[in-house]
Amino acid sequence: MFTIELEHHHLQQTLNKVEWAIGDLAPLMRGIAAELASQTEQNFENEGRPEWTELSDTTTKRRSKNGNWPGQILQVSAAGLAASITTHATDSSALVGSNKPHAAMMQFGGEQVNFPHLWGDIPGRPYLPMDAAGNLQSEANEVILELALNHLRKAARP
Repeated sequence: MFTIELEHHHLQQTLNKVEWAIGDLAPLMRGIAAELASQTEQNFENEGRPEWTELSDTTTKRRSKNGNWPGQILQVSAAGLAASITTHATDSSALVGSNKPHAAMMQFGGEQVNFPHLWGDIPGRPYLPMDAAGNLQSEANEVILELALNHLRKAARP
């Protein structure tokens, strides 16, 4: 009969580091929040990924009259929606969003029948890197997964 004993001190030390890193997710959450903001900025720059629905003739006429057209779809003013994007990270969460009253309407859309003050139906133009069901855009999903894997790799280093 053979008996094999493994010296597991190094393995145990590595697993302790992984456990500590998993327990301290704050750095990862800060990275994810920053990435969500970056992905949001790219959505504004590219006018959607996938591309947003064009503005209606009524909207482009109103903007032209006010001197805001041609221009970018969701960026009428320097203090507008794009400039209002903020992030927040805790030990267990990463958030991106806006405090603008019309932020949800721009993300998800709305119909004039439900919002009589609108001059027409507003199609959703998702600027946040997720859809209405909460699914991340593929670009954001890939980067965030890589951030998580790098966090674990760093924790597992001897």
